[in-house]
Amino acid sequence: MIIHYKILYMQHTNSHKGKIVLEILANIVKEEREKTKKSQRLLADEYGVQKSLVNRIENCNNEPKFLSVFTICEIIGLKPSELMKKIEEKLPEDFSILEE
Repeated sequence: MIIHYKILYMQHTNSHKGKIVLEILANIVKEEREKTKKSQRLLADEYGVQKSLVNRIENCNNEPKFLSVFTICEIIGLKPSELMKKIEEKLPEDFSILEE
């Protein structure tokens, strides 16, 4: 029972920390899209992807799949490594997704 509680606690803690990362991702994607002066719909139509992909990421509605991150990077004109660097720069210095 104690182990089960600890697993649930870790999942809850990690999901809170994961939300921090997803919010930073959302802000970066939105900032980069706005630099293009294009709406979510226009940008999605231009690249032949669903507007909902851009919308879900920008609004933190779900955790994007790995390939969706690559797709969104291509749409906003960033390399995935550049996006990760931007995320890292906005995280608190001592941020860790795992409990230590």
